[in-house]
Amino acid sequence: CWKWWDSCASKHPDIFCEVSGQCLEPESTGTKEDHNQKNLADFGNVYLEENSSFCGDDSWNGCGPHILPDWLTDVADDVSGFRDQCNEHDVCYGICDKSRLQCEQEFKQGMYGECNGDYWCEFLADAFYEAVYNLGEGGCRRSREGNGCTASEINMCDI
Repeated sequence: CWKWWDSCASKHPDIFCEVSGQCLEPESTGTKEDHNQKNLADFGNVYLEENSSFCGDDSWNGCGPHILPDWLTDVADDVSGFRDQCNEHDVCYGICDKSRLQCEQEFKQGMYGECNGDYWCEFLADAFYEAVYNLGEGGCRRSREGNGCTASEINMCDI
């Protein structure tokens, strides 16, 4: 177990829920700190609006490639604070008429917007950006092939 994460043996972990569904961008509830597992956790109501970018496929998984297990991408999401930006980036790859460069630039801008000028946050955002810029072509191509994009639209994954 990691010291920055509630210990695996903790009976009072920090918990939250992620609400998602067809045509709904995932939304996380607030976090209940040191929640007693013997008590029911009431997160109240979560209201979501339809977002057509999240219709049709479930190609978004937070921060990290699809080959990573969910628990590991959850850790990356929690450490970085970029869950929403990563999901939007995943969806962007599948939009046939967008260039991959545009997806990468929007991803970086979204992360910087989340950072509010914090140096270390922007340093992490730059690392995420460099990773997708240098390694994202295959993921972009797979997303577009799965969405039935044309060959010329798939080739827009080239930078």
